[in-house]
Amino acid sequence: MRKYFNWTFAKPYIVNIILYIILVCLATIFSIGSILSASNFLSVLFQEGISNTPIVNPSVLDNLLNNVYGNIIAFGKEKALLIFGILIFIIYFLKDIFSYLAAFIISSVRSRMLRNIRNMLFKKYISLPLSYINTHRKGDLISRISNDIIEYDENVLKSIISFLSAIITVILYFLVLLYIDYKLTLVVLVVFPIVSAFISLISRSLRSSSKHLQQKNSNLVSIIEQTISGLRIIKAHTAIEMMNERFVHFNASFTRLRNGIYRKVDLASPMSEFFGNTMLIGLLLFGSSRVISYSPTLSPEIFIVYLVLFTLIIKPAKDIPTAFFNLKKGKASIERIVEILEIENKIKEPNNPIPFPNFDKGIIFNNVSFAYLDKLVLKNINIVFEKGKTTAIVGSSGSGKSTLIDLIPKFYQPTEGEILFDNINSCDILSNQIRNQISIVTQDTILFNDTVINNITFGFENYTLEQVKNAAKIANAHQFIESLPDGYNTIIGDRGSNLSGGQRQRLSIARAILKNSEILILDEATSALDTENERLVQDAISKITIGKTSIIIAHRLSTIYNADKILVLDKGEIKEVGTHKELISINGIYSKLCKMQEV
Repeated sequence: MRKYFNWTFAKPYIVNIILYIILVCLATIFSIGSILSASNFLSVLFQEGISNTPIVNPSVLDNLLNNVYGNIIAFGKEKALLIFGILIFIIYFLKDIFSYLAAFIISSVRSRMLRNIRNMLFKKYISLPLSYINTHRKGDLISRISNDIIEYDENVLKSIISFLSAIITVILYFLVLLYIDYKLTLVVLVVFPIVSAFISLISRSLRSSSKHLQQKNSNLVSIIEQTISGLRIIKAHTAIEMMNERFVHFNASFTRLRNGIYRKVDLASPMSEFFGNTMLIGLLLFGSSRVISYSPTLSPEIFIVYLVLFTLIIKPAKDIPTAFFNLKKGKASIERIVEILEIENKIKEPNNPIPFPNFDKGIIFNNVSFAYLDKLVLKNINIVFEKGKTTAIVGSSGSGKSTLIDLIPKFYQPTEGEILFDNINSCDILSNQIRNQISIVTQDTILFNDTVINNITFGFENYTLEQVKNAAKIANAHQFIESLPDGYNTIIGDRGSNLSGGQRQRLSIARAILKNSEILILDEATSALDTENERLVQDAISKITIGKTSIIIAHRLSTIYNADKILVLDKGEIKEVGTHKELISINGIYSKLCKMQEV
């Protein structure tokens, strides 16, 4: 059973929805009243008074209208027409007021529902496990929070509103029609099951086709996102035509699927109109016989009212199958949104959390193993990252280095074993409390399309400009920042595209310095830099690791020569532990790695 439904999203606005229903009912009632008034206006205009045609068993409505309008006509024909005109104006005015208020209220509800869904999705995105983000296309995730929400708005919310309004209108109009002549109305109702049968035949395939369309749409966004991101490689490999042909082919299949769905949806309107017109012709033939027969059961005025009411019921009746089709079409979008909202975060927060300790000993791994998609990535890791010491982690690509350090800030949780901060299990500490104690600098520098100062102070609220500049100086970044067009207020572009690799990395280090955390994690922070920038970044790293519990993943082994402890990983297992000299002396994996790099 799914946890999120349209009702869940609408629940906070139930009072507004009830008010909307009341206003729609009032607008419909006044619409009916305007028709009744208009018919009698015409009756007075073309006759000397209310029709005196004898009616067999006149209804209460006939008697009521005759009494009300008979009193008005008593004022004289000209005054009666004036009174009827004013009355019709007032009724139409009230109808339009109620219609506007209903639209005003429901449009506000609709907008706020979409706002809430976007907020829920965005909050879910930033709390999703990294394993989910790493295994799903960015384009698909972006499509769900943009295209799917638009699709949900246009095909679900809009259709629900249209369906609700149409149902209310049809019910109220039919009640009046039943009251005027129930035999005539029952004849009309016979045709409705036939219409429903035709609608169900078309709608069966609509839901699956729509879900397929939504998936193709997200694939389309992914192709565009990947193409723009990889434009340099595409041009370098002269693959422009290949990528263009691939996109054109995919876009053609996407268009064919969309056309097929639209044709099914568009069939609803003419089909409903055809049945409506067929019923209207039948009414004219059958109803006229009840007016002109030897013993008439309907007055001409009431029959005209009946016909007008029936013609007005055709549009809302036609809106019902159209809304039904669109609901089927849009159901795929809400399923894709709900799919994200129902993802369970595997990082469990403790019910009774323990505060982060004073951190006197260090980070202790006790028999830690970690499996990802049933594949064992880390096996029986036992290590202590001592407080105030620098520990380096080395190993070949895929040995589990990044996974190991991702366990420390609780980006993942161990499959087996435990991670302790001093003597407290990380599972008993809130994730945010652990992450507040850790500064992370990665090879893939994450910067935002914002100013230099906002990137350095990202996540901080209380800081001074002097503190920011001091952090930048320690990171060897202050000099190049001052040379930028607007200094610390310079916009650096998407992911810092206006800066060099070394400049981006030094900004990232400045951010870590400003945070001033007890624990520092450096994930191959210099591997993508040239010699000059590596020297500047390494100098900055040397400054910030003093007195910190530093964990460094090293690609260039020359950068960890003075580490207090070096940990050698191979296929998820610790193979060697020691200082640089100790590991060189045993002539093992580390020694071979050093020889390969000529350290």
